[in-house]
Amino acid sequence: MIVIAKSYDDIQQRYIAELRALLPEVKAWWSDIVAADTFDVVSLIWPTGISGHPRFLHVFRTHYFEIENLNRKNEHEFVEGAEKSPEEKWGVDDLGDSPRYVGHIDLLIDDIPSKAPDLTEVVNGFVFLPIGLDQDEEIC
Repeated sequence: MIVIAKSYDDIQQRYIAELRALLPEVKAWWSDIVAADTFDVVSLIWPTGISGHPRFLHVFRTHYFEIENLNRKNEHEFVEGAEKSPEEKWGVDDLGDSPRYVGHIDLLIDDIPSKAPDLTEVVNGFVFLPIGLDQDEEIC
């Protein structure tokens, strides 16, 4: 059963809350990892640092797919722009209104330093998307 969130803001708020809930436990784990070996060895095994922890990746993936589902739901709903006067339209190609769409990276990475500065280290480590395509070219 696919559950579709009601808003992008709701998804982002739950994402921040889940990352914050995991942060103390994962930081303790990371401290143990760093204390047990040299920086060179740790960086070879965990090149993305604390962000590579599977629980952080799971939270990212969960909310990525929620955004994807909401974007698909909204792809037929259009954001209406302000009506322009005929003079403003003259000589300008107008493709019409744009569908409601929010970028996954905007909500899950780019916005986080300003909305949850305590999570900056975590989201800055997401240097690749833990998302792929299956044989039918569907995201997985």
